[in-house]
Amino acid sequence: MDFLQFFAALGFAMAVFLVFALWKILYSCWILPYGAYRKLMRSGFSGPTPSFPLGNTSEMRKKKNADDAFSSSSSSSSSSLSITHDIHSTVFPYFSRWQKSFGKVFIYWLGTEPFLYIADPDFLKKMSSGVLGKSWGKPTVLKNDRKPMFGMGLNMVEGDDWVRHRHAVTHSLLPT
Repeated sequence: MDFLQFFAALGFAMAVFLVFALWKILYSCWILPYGAYRKLMRSGFSGPTPSFPLGNTSEMRKKKNADDAFSSSSSSSSSSLSITHDIHSTVFPYFSRWQKSFGKVFIYWLGTEPFLYIADPDFLKKMSSGVLGKSWGKPTVLKNDRKPMFGMGLNMVEGDDWVRHRHAVTHSLLPT
């Protein structure tokens, strides 16, 4: 009898743990990013609609494959061969298309993380001169992922530590 009660309690505990884990995954991968998406849209930022759970990566791949097919078919005909110096639209065709659709400032998603694309220097100047521009810092995603690789060197520190590191390194970077 005690043996059955033990397995019933264990089964109940596992079910509670499974429901909790599923909720945590659902919340962090779907509900939280969807809330961020709605907040960004209300703030006036537009961009391509992300799909769960990959964001816009599938659209990036699809656009790249479509552009590769277009470039290979156009390169076969010698009459339409043209040389362009627009590296950005050649390397990142999806950014170029999104920029035509959504303007010079838009939001795109890599997985469940939003990224702000800025191709307008005036917008960047306006944003970085404000009060919030001084406290932007580095994204936590980069801090957490790259800290084991770079430690707390010049490219990872912020604020007064960055100034101190920069002053220490400046003399070795100057030509003598």
